[in-house]
This record gives sequence, C-alpha cells and structure tokens, in this order.
Amino acid sequence: MATFKDNLLVNRIIALLIGGLLVFAIMSLTVVKTGNKENAQLSVALDEERYEAGRLLADAKIQFENKNYSASKATLEKLFIYQPGSSEAAEGKTLLAGINKASEAASARWEAALPQVKDDWSQAMATKLRAQSEKERADMETNLEKTIDQAWNKAKDGVRKDWENQDNEPPTIS
Repeated sequence: MATFKDNLLVNRIIALLIGGLLVFAIMSLTVVKTGNKENAQLSVALDEERYEAGRLLADAKIQFENKNYSASKATLEKLFIYQPGSSEAAEGKTLLAGINKASEAASARWEAALPQVKDDWSQAMATKLRAQSEKERADMETNLEKTIDQAWNKAKDGVRKDWENQDNEPPTIS
C-alpha cells in the first residue's frame, strides 16, 4: 500500500509540473504577444517606407521620362491607393493625365508607322532568309559529292545483289 509519504511526493511532483506548465504558458503568451506587436509595427513602418508619397511620385516621373507608361501608371495607382490625401497624389493626378496623353500619342504614332515598319521588317527578314537559304544551298553543293559517295558506300552491296539477280541468266551464244 501507498504510504502518506508516497502520496505527498506524488502530489508535490504533480504540483511542480502544473506550476511549470503554467509559467511556460504565461511566458509563451507574453513573448508571442510582444513579438506580434513588434511585427505589426515593423510591417506598418515598412509599408510607410514602401508607399511613401514622395518616393512613389518620383518613381512615376522617372518612369514617365523613360516612356515606360504602364509602369508609371501602376506606380501612380499605388500612390492613389496608399496616400490618397497627400499633395503628391494631387500632383500625381496631373501627371496621370499627361501620361495618358503621351501614351495615346505614342500609340497613334505607332499605328501610323506600322505599315512601313512591317514592310521594312518583312524585307529585312526575307533578305536574311534568302541569304541563309543561299548559304545552305552552297553548303549542300560543296558537300554533294561527299554525300553521294557516303550513300553509295552504304547501298553498294544491296545494289550489287539486285543487279546480279537481274542478270543471273547466262548470256546466250548465237
């Protein structure tokens, strides 16, 4: 039978384990809560840096100057979403109107030039393909004798057998 001392020892061990688990749970929750709070603060700071109005507007202007209209529009959209009330957003709307005009003008110039560009490209491609074809033809001409010799060496035995089978009757003497 279990004695009083054994029961007391088991009770103390159980109390110690429960106390340790309780301390571990409290510490874990505290650390996780602090970590989540710091993570949220860092995320906000990163978003503020990433979507800072002045930087977005400057990026959009540089992209516009480089005639990268779609990237410039995308950057301005971020500006309008993340910094809608800023003075840079108002300036961005003006820039967006200029981007749209420039994009339309570039599209119109492209459409006007398209037939000539296509014709020039087609002629250049045809010239290139003709030159390539001529080169291949010249290579085939120079290698023709070698190719015929290789084919003859491979087929010679079969041709001889066919020839002998056609000519296997002895010649008649008249």
